[in-house]
Amino acid sequence: MKNKEPQDDDQILAVREKASHRKGRTGNVVRSARIPTQERSKKRYHAILDATIKLLERTNIEDISLHDIAKACGLPAPSVHYLFSTMSAVHLELSNRFNEEMTQRVVDYMRSASASRVNTWQDLARLTLVYAREQYNGNRALSEVLLAPVMHRSVRAISFQTNTFYGRSSLELFNELFVMPDIPNLDTYFVFSTEMMEGMWAGAYARYGKIDDLTFEESVRASIAYLRCYLPETLARRS
Repeated sequence: MKNKEPQDDDQILAVREKASHRKGRTGNVVRSARIPTQERSKKRYHAILDATIKLLERTNIEDISLHDIAKACGLPAPSVHYLFSTMSAVHLELSNRFNEEMTQRVVDYMRSASASRVNTWQDLARLTLVYAREQYNGNRALSEVLLAPVMHRSVRAISFQTNTFYGRSSLELFNELFVMPDIPNLDTYFVFSTEMMEGMWAGAYARYGKIDDLTFEESVRASIAYLRCYLPETLARRS
């Protein structure tokens, strides 16, 4: 029996795309949604996303198919597939929606609570994470989209963009409340702090289906400890 000759890298076949990703007339894999322009299509687009959110209240995101969504929203499967060629496309759109809503909600809360409940920058950091945790643990669909396994790397890219916006918004609020030192790249360090916290929370959600007390406390400790690498222990409040 002859031994097989070792293959050159150029001869090794790439992993074949999933069947649902090979649809279309070109070789490009489309994982983003087809954004509708007609009113009827817009209604279907939002009905599909709303139906998916309802399914996520009781089902893991990786267990949902386009067929399940079509059945839930009462649309023919081809109509769903026309707007969303893959489940990754649905996940991507929901990630966009939830990331924007969640970030704005947290930033608004930080501003409203900061005047009367915050004396130190550590207070502000903890208060923000307390509120964010409540939002995640009180909304299973939100947790499934933002903390459950990522279905495509584009979702992670969106999350990083959102964390960047959140980090910069947090720094702006810190500047409004405290006399901040001039530290190069401080907005980047705020982003890294957010990424660190999100990773810990995603791990907790995978294990327990929620952000448990221990993980939460350790995430607060890790976030504040990281920011202490750059911020002084005490920042003067602005009058």
